[in-house]
Amino acid sequence: MTEKDQPQEPEKTIYERDKTAPEPKIPESPQEEDGPRRPVVKPRKIFQAKKVKIQTKKPLEHRVRHILVSSAEAAQLIRQIVLDFQQELADEPTDDPDKEYQDYEKIEKFFARLAKKYSVCPSKGVGGDLEWVYPKMPEIEGILTPELRDEILQCEKFMIPEAIKSKYGYHIVLACETQICKKIVEEQEKLDPRYEALAAKDSPRIQAPDKSQEIPG
Repeated sequence: MTEKDQPQEPEKTIYERDKTAPEPKIPESPQEEDGPRRPVVKPRKIFQAKKVKIQTKKPLEHRVRHILVSSAEAAQLIRQIVLDFQQELADEPTDDPDKEYQDYEKIEKFFARLAKKYSVCPSKGVGGDLEWVYPKMPEIEGILTPELRDEILQCEKFMIPEAIKSKYGYHIVLACETQICKKIVEEQEKLDPRYEALAAKDSPRIQAPDKSQEIPG
């Protein structure tokens, strides 16, 4: 074999991959295994209702429902059932700004059903509804005592306090609405001398007739 017949090194070498390098790992495509890829859905935020207490020095009144039972154990059990239901509603993910008010309605209906089933108060027939409880409200025999009334007025809206004990038993209380007691405010204004002076100032004054301008008969 002559030198011309021997293989010659090419002037331009062809690039070859280094065969000693590890093989690259190709990620498995989820489209091939599980079909088309589903869009990623962001979890919605959990709505937490904010309990806001009315900041005012004026007397308040509450629209109240209650459940009356004979033992502290039964009262604690029913109270925990209501608290658990409240928590379930609060944990539901949503972006609805009206969820707080929808939850209020659900809680009140749930509480009313429990009152009809377990309460021993005469108000059980109307779901434990005591209507509006206000300061100095007179006692209702078999239902409301002055001590219970005063405890109810310390409650916050839809915050279930510990059971309140009275001579009739143990009360689980739900304040459904809160507002300024107009009846008491009006009574206080009537007794306030500053209010009387203001009312007298605003009332029309009756002037005595001027006798000098009378026509002689």
